[in-house]
Amino acid sequence: MIAKFFLAAASMPMMAASVFAQAAVSSSTNPQETATPQISPAPPPTEGPAPRIPALDELDQAFKQSSLGKPADEARLHAQWRELSNRIINDPDLVEARAHADRAKTDLEKRHRLRAYYTMFYDRMRAQAGSPELKSYIDTHKTQHLALLAQNRVRPSPAPPAATAAEKKEATANASPKPKLRAPEPPLPQ
Repeated sequence: MIAKFFLAAASMPMMAASVFAQAAVSSSTNPQETATPQISPAPPPTEGPAPRIPALDELDQAFKQSSLGKPADEARLHAQWRELSNRIINDPDLVEARAHADRAKTDLEKRHRLRAYYTMFYDRMRAQAGSPELKSYIDTHKTQHLALLAQNRVRPSPAPPAATAAEKKEATANASPKPKLRAPEPPLPQ
């Protein structure tokens, strides 16, 4: 039995070799059955230039500018506004303008001086702002601060004059001179 096993084991490699030899001979003798490689047709030429693929840095910038929502944008703009405000508020001329407004004797005078201060303050901030959306945010705050100074219910702000300086000059030139009126003299004693 062991001899039959060794005989079968020895004949196995020979049978495998003969199967491989037949396969090699049959594939070389029958060329029609062999698979020919398929060549795909060339793509048609495009009329325009190839589309531009953006660089990685450009893609990063595009994703950085995407909005995270209105509250997040407001918080980001407010942080930028606060940083700019902290940088500008200690300028000597702005400090002097604020102190000058605080020394006003009347409420109306103080409102005029504060209006000048806020205009100077926000114009300076707007000049140093980097993005258009930050400039718009600064303009909104400026409008809000100046609107608080109106106080029309307490004391109306003076209305702007209706006539221009040229109209006033023309009106005074066309007007006839008015005689000066004097107080009547007391009667003489009799």
